Amino acid sequence: SILDLNSAGLAGLPRPETEIAADVPPAGLARLVPAGTSAVAIRFARFSDGRGFTLARHLREAMGHSGVVLGCGHLIPDQADYLRRCGFSHVEIAPGTLAQWQRSLPLQQILSGGRARDRNMATS
Repeated sequence: SILDLNSAGLAGLPRPETEIAADVPPAGLARLVPAGTSAVAIRFARFSDGRGFTLARHLREAMGHSGVVLGCGHLIPDQADYLRRCGFSHVEIAPGTLAQWQRSLPLQQILSGGRARDRNMATS
C-alpha cells in the first residue's frame, strides 16, 4: 500500500517509472532522473541509512522536482515526519501497518504545531 504523507490516506498511485537506490550519490541523480519525470521511488536498503533523505531533498531543492517522491523499502512509522520534511510525498507501507503510520503523522503534526504555537506566543 502507498500512504500519502500529507493527507495520511492511502493513495492509488502506480509504481513510479524511476526507482533509485538510496546509496546513489546526489551528483548522479540528474543522470538517473530525467527532466519531466513525474514520479521517483527511492529504495532504502536499511531504515538506519539516511542517504535516501538526502536524495529526496536534492530532488526537490537542487533539481526542482515537483512530482511524487515515494519512499520504499526499510522504513518505519517513526520516520514519517522526517520523510515528509525531506521532500517525500508518499511512502510504501507494509500490510497491516496503516494505523501505525497514521498515528505517527498526527503526533508529528502536534509536535510541530507546538513549536509554531510557541513562536506565535512570543510574537503576541
